[in-house]
Amino acid sequence: MGLHLVGFIIPILVLLPNLIFILFPPRDTPKSLPSSPLIFTLLERAGQAACFTLPIVFGRLIASQPPGLAAICMALCLLIYYGCWGRYYWSGRTFAVLFQPWLGIPVPMSVFPALYFLLLGAWVQSWLFVVPACLFTVGHLVNSWSVYRQVR
Repeated sequence: MGLHLVGFIIPILVLLPNLIFILFPPRDTPKSLPSSPLIFTLLERAGQAACFTLPIVFGRLIASQPPGLAAICMALCLLIYYGCWGRYYWSGRTFAVLFQPWLGIPVPMSVFPALYFLLLGAWVQSWLFVVPACLFTVGHLVNSWSVYRQVR
């Protein structure tokens, strides 16, 4: 346990495109979308909070891990995630593009950050990271799939 720069960088890398999104939201957001059951939103938010804070609190643990296959896969997930954000901006910030499949992968902008955090748990070999990542994954995928079904 302990703070380390790496612990701050890991969540920031996923949050960065979302911060840019605040400045450049979709041009055609639907007026209303029926929401998923509340339990999925709660799972998503609880998992999200833990996924963003645990790396900061356990930064030294992460920094002490040798890079391996899980870390390489995390980087690949992040690159694909950034590519999906690029696709959104190249489309003229079309709302539906945020949820469109990519190479047959449904809701890739939800799949790849979820995989990123699951792989972080595998990299540090800790259930403390895997369990919140699973909560986030379930909530995020269900909520995103719900929106995708409504906008396709």
